[in-house]
Amino acid sequence: MNPYLDEDLCALASQARRFATERVAPGFLERDRTRVLDRSIMRAMGELGFIAPELPEAFGGQGLGCLAAGVIHEEIARADLSISYINLLSSLNAQILSAHGRPDVVRPWLQRLIAGDALVAIALTEPRGGSDAANLRLKVERVGDEYVLNGEKTSISAGDQADAVVVFGRTGPADSGAHGVTALFVPTDVAGLTRNRFDCHGQRAIGRGSLFFENVRLPVSHRLGDENRGFVQVMQGFDFSRALIGLQVLAVARVALEETWAYVAQ
Repeated sequence: MNPYLDEDLCALASQARRFATERVAPGFLERDRTRVLDRSIMRAMGELGFIAPELPEAFGGQGLGCLAAGVIHEEIARADLSISYINLLSSLNAQILSAHGRPDVVRPWLQRLIAGDALVAIALTEPRGGSDAANLRLKVERVGDEYVLNGEKTSISAGDQADAVVVFGRTGPADSGAHGVTALFVPTDVAGLTRNRFDCHGQRAIGRGSLFFENVRLPVSHRLGDENRGFVQVMQGFDFSRALIGLQVLAVARVALEETWAYVAQ
């Protein structure tokens, strides 16, 4: 018995493992071969309340807390690393949108995200500076009531198939570092946004890829947090996501150990 989990959380973990074993695991190899993310699984997870369960009820969540999100995430990752990215990205972006977005803009997206009807990616990494906010070069220029985006993001998980993306770009001077970065919520059907996809061993169904912004115009209402303070404000949610990543990779490692033990025992 895990001393950190009460009876309710243990029951939730058992429910998530049963779903992962019966619904997620059987199609892992086929999804890895075809590189197709089965959205029916995502919708089923939404129906069961497995997506961003920690989100407050005011935003359509269950308010179950971060431990609940963690136990679900770990069990899904045991069955398929790619599918568990749905949990990871949804928890991270749901926190960002609920805390820093305009309610009239983000609330419909939060409802879709929790229901498993939408996938939201996050775009920080760039070709030359990695995830170093001080070196971001994607240019975000204010023109009246719009922002105009030009530049590239790369190595973005679910980048080529997300329905929307949280994008970090530079609105301040080149030497302003992390204090000149603004975060924006960008639906991926906007004009001027194109995408490609890498072939990523172990997570081909969710994939990673690059995003190219060419004069992408976005209403100012889609800004997350304050101008020039996006990195400082919005990145606070990354601490929780890093804990989820730890559970994610440990789950995969644990399965590998269990399968190896069973094999050598024969």
